[in-house]
Amino acid sequence: MGWFSSLRKREEEAPPASAEPAPAPARARRSGGAPDRLTSLNFDRYLREHPRVVVDVWAPWCVPCRAFAPTFQAAASEWGEWVGFGKVHADHEPSLVARFSIRSIPSLLFFRDGELVRSETGVISADRLEKHLHKVFRDLP
Repeated sequence: MGWFSSLRKREEEAPPASAEPAPAPARARRSGGAPDRLTSLNFDRYLREHPRVVVDVWAPWCVPCRAFAPTFQAAASEWGEWVGFGKVHADHEPSLVARFSIRSIPSLLFFRDGELVRSETGVISADRLEKHLHKVFRDLP
């Protein structure tokens, strides 16, 4: 059975979606503190599952993106219990880049309850990122 057939079989076996969406969890689900890889296939679901999300739009050839990566990783490790951290590869996800009108990278997108509430372009310090987190997500501990 090929990968597509097995995926289709899993979809057919999945329980039907409830008519009413489940409430968003208060805490983000994290695994090891690493940012999650977001694609056009999982992006909207990720926003539904996490009430607070920060997305880093990046590319491996982008020197500022590579410089910012350790800061973003550290923030994901520190704040990942309360905020979902995701990364979007700009070259692999042109539909997401277009959807949010990304003109330069790195770009940070801050979402609260699925809505884009703030964006930031360029490399920022860990202190500035933390200030943004507290300003956008006022209910953080």
